[in-house]
Amino acid sequence: MSPTALLGVFLTLTVIGLPIAFVLLGTGIAMTLADPAILEVAFVQNIIVGTQSFPLIAIPLFILAGELMNISGITRRLMDFASALTAGMVGGLAQVNIVLSTLKAGMMGSANADAAMDAKTLVPEMIKRGYSPAYASVVTAASALIAPMIPPGIGLILYGFVTDTSIGRLFMGGILPGFIMTAAMMAMSHFIAKQRGYGRDSLPVNKAGMGSAFLGAVPALLMPVIIVLGIRGGIFTASEAGAVAVVYSLIFCVVYRECEWKDLFGALLSTASTTSVIMIVLAASAALSWTLSFEQLPQQVAEMLVGASSTRWMLFAIVGVLLLIAGMFVEGTALILILAPMFAPAAMKLGIDPVHFGIFFVYMIHLGGITPPVGTIMFTTCAITKTPLQDFIRESLPWLAMLLAIAAFIAAVPGTATWLGYL
Repeated sequence: MSPTALLGVFLTLTVIGLPIAFVLLGTGIAMTLADPAILEVAFVQNIIVGTQSFPLIAIPLFILAGELMNISGITRRLMDFASALTAGMVGGLAQVNIVLSTLKAGMMGSANADAAMDAKTLVPEMIKRGYSPAYASVVTAASALIAPMIPPGIGLILYGFVTDTSIGRLFMGGILPGFIMTAAMMAMSHFIAKQRGYGRDSLPVNKAGMGSAFLGAVPALLMPVIIVLGIRGGIFTASEAGAVAVVYSLIFCVVYRECEWKDLFGALLSTASTTSVIMIVLAASAALSWTLSFEQLPQQVAEMLVGASSTRWMLFAIVGVLLLIAGMFVEGTALILILAPMFAPAAMKLGIDPVHFGIFFVYMIHLGGITPPVGTIMFTTCAITKTPLQDFIRESLPWLAMLLAIAAFIAAVPGTATWLGYL
């Protein structure tokens, strides 16, 4: 099957509204039927084989750890700490939103999950205090992009799995870009708040109040530290770190006594639901990736990218544009599983560090999630806050410009990912 026909099948299945897992599966089946050399039984076997990998155990474990952190009351304590840190700042609750996303990144790992939670809890309060619904929604969606960058980001785990890049190094490499995003977003929020007259929502907190809020947030703040240091120190693997995170979270469920058995059951049910969605996409993409490899399409894409890129900066520009466009239409998990094995070899041929390219890749994939016409993070936020898409898009333009500037900075300065990545 020619690349044009393959793209046509993919786009057709997407346009008619099939879930992304079935789009990937249908595209793989079409390729298998079109080429007699591809054995049907091998295609089916790869659907199963694609999910049979030990590192993938980390995904449900980290999702469960985040759910347990939520029901234990630690999320509420994080919000109190974020409020204390930003008390008296211009922009008030917008700053709380951004800082809270940064603090929660160590327990969420998913941009969509972070956006959904803040859209339910913070946006209504922001609207009550005079912030426009569109502005509150954009801040929520943009700050959610921090979650996949700071460990344990699910996107980083998947990228490391499909490209055979060290997950521990990717975890470390994502920390600095995550904090750069936080600082840039806080500066943007401050600037817009001064322009529009969004005042300080609370008075500065005294030392005693700050200390109390910090102590309440310590358990959540320590979890990513334990995970990263444990992996980088060789104490446990990324998958074992997920198990450690679950046990750690369970301890605080017992200590704080704020959750009941029904809450625990709900956390397990939510984890199973989220994991099943990811694994169905993973299984379908594994089979499709196998058929693509059989047709040597990844090698052709890599050669085409290298041929079109005279320098590695050109490659970053081409890949960045392609990922941004793809992210507008397709959910990030599927894109990582399909495109990473195609683009990573091209980066290696041009001498780009795999951790540096991985951080840039995951960042651009998720950036596409808040861009029109069908960014998944944008839709998640607007659906919950009931904000018209045209209002969201208009409000998001300066934020998108700022986020694209950060992408260019990450691409131009390898140290943003490699400084901590190889520490």
